[in-house]
Amino acid sequence: MVESRRSTEPAEHDHLPDRRILTFVGVMSAMFLSALDQTIVGVSMPRIIKELNGFDRYTWVTTVYLLTSAAVVPVVGKLSEQLGRKRVFLVGIAMFLVGSALAGASQSLDQLILFRGFQGIGGGVLTGTAFAIIADLFSPAERGKYTGFMVGVFGLASILGPLAGGYLTDNVGWRWIFYVNLPIGLVIWTALLYTFPSRRRPVARPRIDYVGATGISGGAALMVMGTSLAGVNGWIYFWVWPCISGGAAMIAAAMWHESRTPEAVLPPALFKSSIVSLSMAVTFIFGAVMLAAITYVPLFLQAVVGVSSTYSGLLMLPMMAGLIVGATGGGFLLSHTGRYRIQGLAGITAVTTGMYLLSRLNVTATQAEVGRDLVVVGLGLGISTPVLHVISQNAVPQRFVSSATSALQFIRQMGGTLGLAVLGAIFAQNYKSNLISHMTLAQQTRAQYMFGDALFNPQKLFDLVPQRLATALPQDKLFILGVLNDVKLGLTQAMVHGFLITAVFGVVALVFTALIKEIPLRRAIDEAPPPAPPGPEAATTLMSTEGVAAHSGSTGLLDHPRPLGAI
Repeated sequence: MVESRRSTEPAEHDHLPDRRILTFVGVMSAMFLSALDQTIVGVSMPRIIKELNGFDRYTWVTTVYLLTSAAVVPVVGKLSEQLGRKRVFLVGIAMFLVGSALAGASQSLDQLILFRGFQGIGGGVLTGTAFAIIADLFSPAERGKYTGFMVGVFGLASILGPLAGGYLTDNVGWRWIFYVNLPIGLVIWTALLYTFPSRRRPVARPRIDYVGATGISGGAALMVMGTSLAGVNGWIYFWVWPCISGGAAMIAAAMWHESRTPEAVLPPALFKSSIVSLSMAVTFIFGAVMLAAITYVPLFLQAVVGVSSTYSGLLMLPMMAGLIVGATGGGFLLSHTGRYRIQGLAGITAVTTGMYLLSRLNVTATQAEVGRDLVVVGLGLGISTPVLHVISQNAVPQRFVSSATSALQFIRQMGGTLGLAVLGAIFAQNYKSNLISHMTLAQQTRAQYMFGDALFNPQKLFDLVPQRLATALPQDKLFILGVLNDVKLGLTQAMVHGFLITAVFGVVALVFTALIKEIPLRRAIDEAPPPAPPGPEAATTLMSTEGVAAHSGSTGLLDHPRPLGAI
């Protein structure tokens, strides 16, 4: 029997149980700040643009953060294994705080974009290493509940971010949405400096794969930039396809290089495990589904149900509450039972059902109906997300947990950005064709004369309608109200079609989940993955595990990884 790390190094871990919890709380708090920063900025952007100008670069304040974060996430897991988990995580917090201070002091929008990019690097380091730290601290059998807490943090940040951003912007000033990170972050950094378990340094100097790290990071950044440009300017925008194709080519070349490198950042052999590859396919779909719900449901609430933009954000609380309850409850359930496939199937079934219910909404939908559907989606996401993390880590030797975790986070980000861009293109095309089908040629001409390009941009259109109604003649008011009804109908049809597409993706994810093998969750951190069940899949699992070990130069799966976390 393979002994756990704690049993082989008793002197080093006499007080580890207490320090593990303290470290976990510190890591979770840092992740909360990082997640909060992604949601707190949006509500403050109108005030920021008013003071710093630069409306044409409005979206880049958010996009650049996603860009730099996505570039770091796929490589930081392996680098933290080589350089020390504690060192890398503390450096990530420091970069995040420095970026926050500089962003708060920005005197122009260009400066804010630059400093947000730097802040995104720190946020990417935190995101890419947090789940790997949980894997260092807890065995797969324990890991579910702690992963559930971490997933719940993202839901809590989504709830509190807009509220905190609005309060700080209105009462203190927009700069404090960045400055507020500093005192809290410094406390977290100091606490982790003393509580984070340090392990001895490896004797050999780590061989860092700079070529692979650069290729994967650069390719990821280009793909995120391409999909972001497509979401703003459409798929025919000149730079969209050069960025996407160039990014894909860079990642393909980097993976070719990785297959010939002993210390690969993302060992290609990882993806030969059916458990890992299927988990990542489901995670990719989840990234698209979650962002689709967060992006388009508030628009539906504003345009069709008729609530304000602030209130539409509050009406997303049922989904986030469901996510928090599902993630924490599902995490405890996973740790208690160890039966992950049935839990994954239950969660994905709930997500698929919720998206299908959203696809059945119409122009008479109420807030209660939307809230009901969002609770179902949130519960499903919360129940199944910890499962995907834990089973991917459980399926590989401990030395490759970092790479598997980074790959999972990267796949989620790419699923979100690429999926949202594709769904956005489908939505825009459907909305335009639906709107045209409800209007005569004369009505189209008159509406375009009155509203211009805003006719096919519902968010801009609903901002213009009150102004037009205030100055319109009586006969024009009737026409504007008629156009508004046509827009609501076209918008509803386009949205429910998009929700139906995500429900179909949910069915695909359900099939993938049903194909995932169930193997026992390890009870010790350094155990080898349990053997696959007898049958055709066993050979595949054995080949993939041997391939990973051979790729790393290991003599077997039972070799212990180099100690992590040295500062």
